[in-house]
Amino acid sequence: MSNKYHQSTTLAQNQLIQWLNEAGMAEGNKKADLLRKSIEILLHQTPQMIPVYMDNILSCVSDKSTDVKKIVVGFIEELSKKHPDHLPKVVSQLRLLLLDNVIAVQKRAIQAASIVYRNTLTWICMSDAESTELQFVWEHVTQLKLLVLNMIDSDNEGIRTNSIKFLEEVVLLQSSSEGTDNELSLDSLPKHLPFINRLALEEESEHIFKLLVKFHNSQHISSVNLMACMTTLCLLAKLRPKYLARVIQALGDLHTTLPPTLSQSQVNSVRKHLKMLLINLIKHPSSNEMLPQLTQLLIDIGMTTQEINKAVPKEKRNKRLGEIKNGDTPSKRIRIDSPQSNSQESDSNSNSRSDFNLFEEDSNQSMLKSSVTEDTLFEGLNNVDNVVNLVTNTLLNTLPNEMPNYFLNAYKPIPNSGSKAQKRNLAKMLLSLIKDEPVVPPVDERPSLSDIAAKIPLLRDDDEKMTLKNAVAKLQESTKIERKVESAVSKLMEETRQEQLKEEERRAKEKEKIVPPPTPTVPKLKQKVKLLKLQEITRPIPKEIKEKLMIQAVGRILHAEKESAIGGASQIRSKFITIFASSYTPEIRNLVQNYILEDPLNRIDLAISWLYEEYAFMQGFNRHPVTLQPKVHEKPDQNYNQLLCTLITEMSEGGDLVVENAKDVLLRKIYAEAPLVTDEAVDYLKHLVTEEKFAFLALEILEELCIMRPPRAHKYVPSLICHVLSRNEEIRESALKSVVKIYTRSTESVKKVIEKHALLYLGFISLGSQTPELLTARHGLSMPWNDEMFKMCLNLVMALFPYNEELIVEVGRVYGCAGSEAKRVVLRAMEGPVRAAMGAAGGEPASPHLRPAFRALLDECPRGAETLLTRLVHIFTEKAPPSAELVSRVRELYATRVSDVRFLIPVLTGLSKKEICAALPKFIKLNPVVVKEVFNKLLGLQNINEENSPVTPAELLIELHLIDPNKADLKYIIKATALCFAEKLIYTQDVIAAVLQRLSEEPEIPVLMMRSVLQGLTLYPGLEPLVVNVLQLLIEKEVWTNKVAWEGWIKCCTRLLPGSCTLLSVLPPRALQIALSSIPTALQPLRAHVAKLPPPLPPHLAALLHQDAQYTPPMNPLEPLPPGME
Repeated sequence: MSNKYHQSTTLAQNQLIQWLNEAGMAEGNKKADLLRKSIEILLHQTPQMIPVYMDNILSCVSDKSTDVKKIVVGFIEELSKKHPDHLPKVVSQLRLLLLDNVIAVQKRAIQAASIVYRNTLTWICMSDAESTELQFVWEHVTQLKLLVLNMIDSDNEGIRTNSIKFLEEVVLLQSSSEGTDNELSLDSLPKHLPFINRLALEEESEHIFKLLVKFHNSQHISSVNLMACMTTLCLLAKLRPKYLARVIQALGDLHTTLPPTLSQSQVNSVRKHLKMLLINLIKHPSSNEMLPQLTQLLIDIGMTTQEINKAVPKEKRNKRLGEIKNGDTPSKRIRIDSPQSNSQESDSNSNSRSDFNLFEEDSNQSMLKSSVTEDTLFEGLNNVDNVVNLVTNTLLNTLPNEMPNYFLNAYKPIPNSGSKAQKRNLAKMLLSLIKDEPVVPPVDERPSLSDIAAKIPLLRDDDEKMTLKNAVAKLQESTKIERKVESAVSKLMEETRQEQLKEEERRAKEKEKIVPPPTPTVPKLKQKVKLLKLQEITRPIPKEIKEKLMIQAVGRILHAEKESAIGGASQIRSKFITIFASSYTPEIRNLVQNYILEDPLNRIDLAISWLYEEYAFMQGFNRHPVTLQPKVHEKPDQNYNQLLCTLITEMSEGGDLVVENAKDVLLRKIYAEAPLVTDEAVDYLKHLVTEEKFAFLALEILEELCIMRPPRAHKYVPSLICHVLSRNEEIRESALKSVVKIYTRSTESVKKVIEKHALLYLGFISLGSQTPELLTARHGLSMPWNDEMFKMCLNLVMALFPYNEELIVEVGRVYGCAGSEAKRVVLRAMEGPVRAAMGAAGGEPASPHLRPAFRALLDECPRGAETLLTRLVHIFTEKAPPSAELVSRVRELYATRVSDVRFLIPVLTGLSKKEICAALPKFIKLNPVVVKEVFNKLLGLQNINEENSPVTPAELLIELHLIDPNKADLKYIIKATALCFAEKLIYTQDVIAAVLQRLSEEPEIPVLMMRSVLQGLTLYPGLEPLVVNVLQLLIEKEVWTNKVAWEGWIKCCTRLLPGSCTLLSVLPPRALQIALSSIPTALQPLRAHVAKLPPPLPPHLAALLHQDAQYTPPMNPLEPLPPGME
């Protein structure tokens, strides 16, 4: 079973890799389908591979296809649900998609943001990740939240709707839940995280809720947004009962003041939706306290009490609608459908105690007056219970039985009821009443409302119940009908009057007509019928009138755009206009041209058609009419070129705001769809690159021209290549990428043009002065050569090098002629491209065989390019051992052309022992860093490819001792041996012992042998027996005759006391005398050793025993004196 599962997983992974690779090369719908299938496999079949291939999918965030971006949004949403541990990697990508230019992508991103926000909070509550990671995700989600919050004022209706739903989710998650279930809310967030401030989150949710209420009450809200906002507020009221009172107040305000921008059908839809939401609210358990308000609102909408009674649940239907606060006796139970409920309630509550504390009677009236202020009254009016009690008490105590006449005349409806300003005015009026001051009513500067209210008929009890709003709506409706009737009647009267005037004018003309005299009768004769000739009865129209008539006719056709679209003649009209513009006088051309430029965004297709008509004349597909024969001095493409350049310049330089925002679209369309892009049009693009506003647009259009028009790409590409020398780094990089992209996709002719320019710019680095190309690119500013300018000239050839390795030969030739600064820059710039070409930059093993381009460079070896060759050989051998061919060519070049021993370093492991020993004196004279590198290669410390060194560590140290001091100074040899002794892992005790044994067998004692003996003895004290043997062998070679070796021998004996007394006892008398004079401490150990020797003793040793003073052996004239004693 496990094998079967493993096979299926492997197949799914292979399929996933294949689809991802195909998606990387595909575009549009095909790419979207491949990406959708890849995500399906990745999420459901191979979730363990999400960290590996997640970046491949997220890289499509910047794709041009809308479907692809929406699929990436869905992938991020699914990851947040099933694999929230990856949120730190995907949350920043969602922010980029939220800022996308495409509306559909923004909508989908907002929808996903709502789910991601909830999943992020769940992950923070349950995750064990590090606090820094949680804080990183929280900061990005907070930024996401602010972005969506700002989108509530977007121009797009769909974005506003989705933003409302997102803010609904934010309010739910950032407010406390009053239920007992495990719902995610503010209470669920952990308290130990320092970056989560629960109080700030709760304040933010309150602010967002107020924003939703404000948006809901806006006078310019659309019907879709309004219904979405109504649904959101009701949902918040259900899930968070603390918002219920404010939601019901907002719905009541909406019912009384609907936005004036809604049509009648939209008003009906909104009211129907409002009714449904109120019924749902009245069924909710948390609406018990707000049941009277909901009931009244439903009655105002038009529901009957029977319908409301059916909608109310059974458990609520028989409950009390209200009880007197702070009282023990509940109020009388009422029925909603009872018409006497209001009166019963008023009777039962008539003697009840009011909750509006600001108006309670007190024994001390002066204290009350002094304590009451406008602010306290304003705060009391913000309490719904206080206002209800105040109105109830006023109606019960001061309401007259009949409506006074002055009230009918002076009543004006409150236009801003419930607003803060209205509450503030009401507080001022109440304060004046309390303090016995005259009441000044608020001034209303809009008499139109009072006039309208005055026209509203009073309603009787048996009339249809309607609100003031409905009455005003009916009055306005009747006024509209009257206006329509009046306008229709006036129009009919005007038409009748015009017909009468025309009839009178016709009669007057008939009266003024002169009646000709009667002609005399002539006898009828047979006459010959004369043929009618048009030339005899007509006259030619003058040229000026003819041109004027043509211009007028064309003008009428131009301004008949809507009529032709309605009649289905748009294509015929466009054909006529293009024929007129290309075939007739310059005045007509200018007329059509001005017409197109008035609205280029909508008339660009007409401009393209005109271009094709001109192109047809230019190519001879159509014949020029007599009215527009080309002049002799005019080029055949002059009209086409002039039209194309005029359209481009006018659209790019026009100052119209609409055109300003669409210039990129217009220029792209002209260059993409024009039948021929002339040289002047390309030069204008080249000029646009120098302008900061159009630079990148012009570069993109040039790139598209070269790719989409291959036959003429070799003419377009120079205008793009010249910008790789731009002083603006961004333009330079963009132009370089475009040129490389064109190079990989174009024909051989285009490649040759690009290579020609690349080699031209490469040659600039060997010149002493700056060329015109460089001066032009820098706007004529002459600057001294520096590293930046060298890199600028090398950029193109280095970018092309991975695709054409043969350029390395040209680089070598120019390198040999360049100066030292230029050479240094070339060496640095070459590393990346060469590694990319060799396969080393991507981590792949380099090929063991030389490539043809590098083989040609090694064969030619331009003069002065030796350091370049050395660097290249270093790069070749970084990831792979040197091949036999490379070693052979390097050996040959070193023997014939290149005298620098550093040339051999990359191929050291391929040389023979003899060659290495011959070059060793030169190696140790190099820089210490280079010497260290050489020794590391020879000792195998940098042996990445497990190569076998031609010399062993022991042989290397021996050869260092045997170097002739005439070929290398002792100081270089001493430093080299010190490097060897420093590598304790290589030069162990056994290796040092072998080296000393081998050096002691040399016929002549090496100069540094005794120094190495002392170093070895210091590093490894266990070498003492071996050192004694070595010193014994040196006595046989009369070591005292070699001054340097003798001094080292004495130091060794000093180090080995008393073990070295055996060696001292066998020395000749003279040598013993010198040794004892150099080692005073050796006298007593030596006497003790001699005393143990069996007799007979040599005379000089016997004398040593009988003398207390310093020993002085007798002079032997036959024995030579040691060095330094002559």
